[in-house]
Amino acid sequence: MEKIDRREAIKRTTMIMGCALSGTLISAVMSGCSADQSTDWSPQALNRNQLAVAADLAEVILPATSTPGAKDAQVERFIDSLALGFLSPEEKEFLLSGIDHLQSQAFTTLSFNEQNDFITELIADGEHTGFFRLFKQYTLLGFFTSEIGATQVLNYDPIPGIYSGCENLEDVGGRTWAT
Repeated sequence: MEKIDRREAIKRTTMIMGCALSGTLISAVMSGCSADQSTDWSPQALNRNQLAVAADLAEVILPATSTPGAKDAQVERFIDSLALGFLSPEEKEFLLSGIDHLQSQAFTTLSFNEQNDFITELIADGEHTGFFRLFKQYTLLGFFTSEIGATQVLNYDPIPGIYSGCENLEDVGGRTWAT
């Protein structure tokens, strides 16, 4: 049995994720929902504390390694945009209540390893599994549809050439294609 690390598991998950996206997320992608990259940006759906929690949680899900992580792609800004314009009031409340729970536990004051352990324990308890699944879905979508995720983690060909349906992944650079 082949052993893979978390980043490889996430890459493989993104290959099949298209069939598991909710209508809300498909709408966000099709509408071009992307994070505002300007320096004077401020959150509109989340407050600054919630945004810090979202950034840290996204980084626990997709940490920077030899490739950029969720904070590098500013996934928290994508999640703010998603909450503002694409989530139903119920979905937004569910997202914010999960973030508020982490904020109440002083999540942002923990080290990365402590955050990772904290999240692992909460998931094991089963109480917040739905929130974490949803947040992970938002994080993956925000990351892999960002410029950083599409060009520095996935293979990117702005002008695709010939179609070759069955290629060994190692022969094309070992990464999944963004286009």
